[in-house]
Amino acid sequence: MKTAYPVYMEADVVVCGGGTAGSFAAIAAAEQGKKVLVIEQFGSLGGTATLGLVTPVMHTYMRTNPQCSYIQKKLVEKQLKYASCNAQGNMFDPLALRLALEELCVEAGVKLLYHTYIAGVEKEGDTVTAIRIVNKAGEQLVKGKVFIDATGDGDVSVMAGAGYTKGNPETGINQPMSLRYILGGIDIPKAGEFMRSEALRTGLGGASCDPDHPYTTLYGGGVASKPWALTEWFDAGIASGELEEMDKAYWQVFTIPGRKDGLAFNCPEFFENIDATNPDDLTISQLKGKKAIFRQLMYYRKHFPGFENAYVAEISALVGIRESREIQTEYVISAVDLYAQRKFDDMFCQSNYPIDVHGKAHNCSFDGIEKDEARPWYDIPYRSIVVKGVDNLLVAGRCLGAEFIVQSSLRVQHSVRSSGEAAGIAACMAIDAGVPAREIDGKKVREAMISLGADYQDLD
Repeated sequence: MKTAYPVYMEADVVVCGGGTAGSFAAIAAAEQGKKVLVIEQFGSLGGTATLGLVTPVMHTYMRTNPQCSYIQKKLVEKQLKYASCNAQGNMFDPLALRLALEELCVEAGVKLLYHTYIAGVEKEGDTVTAIRIVNKAGEQLVKGKVFIDATGDGDVSVMAGAGYTKGNPETGINQPMSLRYILGGIDIPKAGEFMRSEALRTGLGGASCDPDHPYTTLYGGGVASKPWALTEWFDAGIASGELEEMDKAYWQVFTIPGRKDGLAFNCPEFFENIDATNPDDLTISQLKGKKAIFRQLMYYRKHFPGFENAYVAEISALVGIRESREIQTEYVISAVDLYAQRKFDDMFCQSNYPIDVHGKAHNCSFDGIEKDEARPWYDIPYRSIVVKGVDNLLVAGRCLGAEFIVQSSLRVQHSVRSSGEAAGIAACMAIDAGVPAREIDGKKVREAMISLGADYQDLD
C-alpha cells in the first residue's frame, strides 16, 4: 500500500543538492521570478568547494579564461566584500564562500532547506511529480514543476529511472577520493622559501612559491612513482615510520586569501574503497583521512621549516569525490568530442581544462582525429544536462552526461557552476513554455546567460 506522505512544499523549481552547481541553479531560477527550493544534506551551501575545501577554481586553459556564468561575477563581488578571494575569484576562502552563496540565494528569494536527505522519487509516466525527503520532521513530499539533480552523484536521476555509467570503463573503478584539510599557524614566507630552495637544490619540479604575494599558490605536488622536490623528505618519513606510503602518493597545497597563516591541502588521497555511492567507502575515507592528516601534521611540525606551530584548522566534512556516476542524457559528450575540441549550437560552457584522471592512466587513442586548432577548446552542450527519458529533470554538476575521460576535465568548478546556471534558466523556460526540458533550445539558454552578463570567448 502506498504511503500518503504530507507535502512540505510545492515549488516551481526544486533543486536537489545545494553544492556548487545547485547553488547556481537555484539563484538563476529564482532571479527569473520562480519559486525555488534547495534541499541540502549539510548545513551550508557550496558542497565540494566549501564543505569539501576544494580551492582554488581551476583555470579554463583558454586565452580569456571565460567563466561562462553571470552569477560568478556576483559571487566574486560578495567574496571581495569579505576580503576572502583574489580579484579574479579563483583563490578563495571556503568558509567565506559558504556565506556568500547563502547571501546570494536569500537575496534572490530561494528557500533553503538544510539537514535534509532525498529518499525517493514519485513519477507519473515520464514526469517527476515529487521527491520524498527525510529529516528531523520525518518523511515528507516536495512537489515541483521542474527538478534539478545537483546531488553530484546523480541520485535523483537514478531514482527516477535514468541510466548511467560509473567508473573507468576499463576497470569499473572510480577516480581516487581525497579528504582535504586546512592548517593554520604556518609561517608562509618561511614555508615557501623551504619549498623553493628544495626545488632548486634537487633540480626537480613540483614545488614553488612567491612568498611576497599573499594570493599566490604555494604548491607542492607529486606521485609516488615520480620524484619531485620533496620526495626525499617523504621517503625519510616513511623510513622512520613517521609517515606511511600513502602520504607520499599525492600532496598539494594552496594559500588562502584572508588567512595569512593558513594553507589548504589537497590530500590525503585514497586509491582503495573509492566508490562514492557506497556509504562504507565514504566512512572509511573519513576514518583513514583524519588519521593521516594528524600523522602528516606531526611530521610537518618536526621537519618542515615554517610548520613548527601548525595546527589543524579544519577537516573537510565532505569526502572529496572526483567521479562517481555519469548520467545518461540526451547527448553524452564523448572523449572524441573533447579531443577534437568540438563546438555545439546549444553550448552553454566552453573549456580547455585538460584530461585529469588521477590514479591509473586511462588508455585512449585519438589517432587520426583532427583538433580545432583555430579555437582550442571544447563546448559543453545543453543536451548534456537534460536527463534522458524524464520530461522535467535536469542534471547539473560533475555527473552530467559525459564519458569518463571527459568527466575528468569538466568536473572542475567553472564548468559545474555554469551547468547549474544553465539548468536554472532552462528550467524556467520549460515552465513558461509548458514543454519538456528536452524541447528547450539550448542556444536560447546561452543567449539568456549572455544577456545577464555571462562571458564567453570568440563566439561566432
